[in-house]
Amino acid sequence: MKISIGSFGGGAVMLAAALALTGCPKRAPVTPEEEAPAPEAKTEAPANPTPAAEAPSLDIGTEYAGAPQLAVVHFTYMKAELKLDARETLKKNAVIIRAVRKTVPSVQVRVEGHCDERGTLEYNMALGQRRANAVRNYYQSFGIPTSALKTISYGEERPVCAESNEACWSQNRRGETTLKSSEPVTIPLSDINQ
Repeated sequence: MKISIGSFGGGAVMLAAALALTGCPKRAPVTPEEEAPAPEAKTEAPANPTPAAEAPSLDIGTEYAGAPQLAVVHFTYMKAELKLDARETLKKNAVIIRAVRKTVPSVQVRVEGHCDERGTLEYNMALGQRRANAVRNYYQSFGIPTSALKTISYGEERPVCAESNEACWSQNRRGETTLKSSEPVTIPLSDINQ
């Protein structure tokens, strides 16, 4: 079969020939970096972000509460005398309390006396009070003013361990030091440890 140029028109053939010879315009080769923009690096925020400028501190509220910096002391069964290790602990607590009161003189200290479940309620309340008084008196020997020190006995009412065995009872025979202020305060530990 013979096709004549005239049947399609000369212009159409010329256009087809020109396109065939020139083709589509060529793109410069693309490097992998240019192909897709690199995703921005994502840094995950820590679960509990702590600003670099924020130092550890001692927070004191308007209700008596313990502070992790003040250690608990423990007593022998049916005794209110401070053991040697308790005296060492209370010396460290006294240093912290004096520093806190130097920074915020209105801070009040309350020593809480506790007992295990053995004995009558009346006996344990009295024993808890003797334990609280022993801790308070030791603090006074380190210059903490009497006006800043309070005591209370909880007897066996606030156990930290509820099992009936010696390991548990020894945890409940304790003296705890708690603090409060007329308004909430935060004291940087760097101020306390000087």
